[in-house]
Amino acid sequence: MAEKDSKKQLIPIIPTIGGVERTNILPLVHLHMAANWHPAPVHSFTLPLWYQGTYDEQRSARSGTVISDRSHLGRFYVTGENAEQVLDRVFTSDPHKIEIGQIGRTIACNKDGTVFDIVIWCRLDAGRWLIISGPRTQTSLLKRVEEFAKLYPDVVVRDRLEESVLLSVSGPNAPESLIAALGPTIPKSIPLNEGHEILLGGYRALVANYSETGEIGYLIICSPEVGEHIWQQLLSVGADPIGLAASDALRLEANFLEAPTEIPQPATPFHAGLAQLVDLENAKNTQRVFEGRTQLEKDLKEFPVTRSLTALKLVDKGLAKKGDAVQLHDGTTISACVAAFYSAALAASLALAYIPRKHLNDSLYIDTDSSRSSTEIMRPEEILEKIKKVP
Repeated sequence: MAEKDSKKQLIPIIPTIGGVERTNILPLVHLHMAANWHPAPVHSFTLPLWYQGTYDEQRSARSGTVISDRSHLGRFYVTGENAEQVLDRVFTSDPHKIEIGQIGRTIACNKDGTVFDIVIWCRLDAGRWLIISGPRTQTSLLKRVEEFAKLYPDVVVRDRLEESVLLSVSGPNAPESLIAALGPTIPKSIPLNEGHEILLGGYRALVANYSETGEIGYLIICSPEVGEHIWQQLLSVGADPIGLAASDALRLEANFLEAPTEIPQPATPFHAGLAQLVDLENAKNTQRVFEGRTQLEKDLKEFPVTRSLTALKLVDKGLAKKGDAVQLHDGTTISACVAAFYSAALAASLALAYIPRKHLNDSLYIDTDSSRSSTEIMRPEEILEKIKKVP
């Protein structure tokens, strides 16, 4: 598809009560329509919220193979001899510790140490990186990296948002489905937590053995034409499409957060349990310099933090939603839900909130629209452990 035509596709007009709202659409929108999507404008894109049903899609992701279109996430390449120097100034993790081929998460902070974005990065080769941003920073993170890249004339930042699609294939049967649909290349050539560029259908694609659902999973970045083929082939061998609602529930079950909604100010990576993604010093024990470092160093001296991210399972009837108050037995509000979802695997409503550590042993309640429910306190990483034990 020519670049000019691609850009035209990205600006449909969606009527709203107050006039018109412009959103981006996905290059594979015709496939989502054919799959009976239920769309909505989210994250500046028109995205499929669900197809056959959110809870059914969650169950498919835990028992079979699902495919989702994640093309609303920003993605760009950083290349050059000094690429690591640029990324060293932007992210909380030391890029020099990342081996070639390795994929994982890191954080970009604001000056006050709060979380600007949680990203996926992959070191494809010496001086060649892929960065996948969160859903709200497609442009702003790119600009931040470009600003630091100006300090190094050899570094080039190339945006791929409009030139590619990003697909996620996951589930316990994902390798078998990929073999049936595309042959054995992907499962056999991409080790766990690695990303590599390979040929798919004669076209170069980037494939990573990486998932944010807690299941076996792969990320695929390729041209829209190749992405269309992959989508159709996987559906033909029994994979189910899933929308944003199920995808969000699955990643929250696996304790993968998005910023800033699930790590709102004044929360820092330490409040969210992401201290492992913060390197204040490099391998030579020299202080690193990145946005927010000064405040994070102060916070580390006061560790543990006064509040920590906590998962709450509703015991009584009712569904929690973002913003619902978290209360003590006497009705005193001590926090609010930053995320809430229904887990089909656990058949329960779950919420995440930053709870004062002094109240972690208290009885906590969530005040929903319909009732006030008692809760069972859990560690966020404990949710997936419980799901894996469900028959």
